Amino acid sequence: MYHKMGKLVPFLLFFLLLTGCQGKPLPQGMEEEALLAHGREVAVLLAGGKYEDVLDRMRDDVSSAVSVEEIQNLVLAQTDGAGVYKQISSAMVTGQSAQGEEFGVAVIYCDYSKDNVLFRLAFDGDYALIGMEVKRQ
Repeated sequence: MYHKMGKLVPFLLFFLLLTGCQGKPLPQGMEEEALLAHGREVAVLLAGGKYEDVLDRMRDDVSSAVSVEEIQNLVLAQTDGAGVYKQISSAMVTGQSAQGEEFGVAVIYCDYSKDNVLFRLAFDGDYALIGMEVKRQ
């Protein structure tokens, strides 16, 4: 799945940072409603299998380090057995920082027919996607 490990370092770094960071206020200039809208949009794209559209929403340095297939593998591995996507049940935002960069994270909880799935989506100040975590609940 991750045979291009060197190219995936930036993407995986943000993915791993998302899993253990404590929430902070959003970065200056970032709007809660705009971050929620971007997060919901990406979560629906991921749930709908529109991985190329998700890649198009990534910041250039991140999109150059990951492929559509790798995004697909991540999502399918984490949603396997959850059933069919139904709806977003709730969402929240938080600010985080890593390696001197501040970013916003949209946390999107989705109902599937058999289980729930959490999408944690990190965006830079221009609302470009810079990282993600997908986790079956």
